[in-house]
Amino acid sequence: MDESKVSEKYSKGTYYFTMVIAGCSVLTFLVVLICALAVVPKAVRLIGTAQNTLDNMQEVSEQLTTLRLSETIQSIDESTANAMSDVSEAMNQINSLDVDSLNESIRDLKESVENFNKLFSGF
Repeated sequence: MDESKVSEKYSKGTYYFTMVIAGCSVLTFLVVLICALAVVPKAVRLIGTAQNTLDNMQEVSEQLTTLRLSETIQSIDESTANAMSDVSEAMNQINSLDVDSLNESIRDLKESVENFNKLFSGF
């Protein structure tokens, strides 16, 4: 009988640990399942976003290859040169003005206006 009690005790211990291991296995399965349900949709969205980003980068790359940068730069350079020559011509015309004669004309105009003012203020 002693041996049967030991055997029964051993069987109960084995049963207990088997149940603990089964419970841990079920708990581990549930944790993995919950993590998978939480992570998989995010991963799918991330992959979709990455694909859109790659498509956009490819489109930008194609647009950059179709740009004619050298022609655009040459056109800007020509426009700048034309603008500089126009500015230079305008500066030459400004510099060619005779400031002294312009001042004298302004003084003469001022005197004329004062004379007209005196004339009309008498009425």
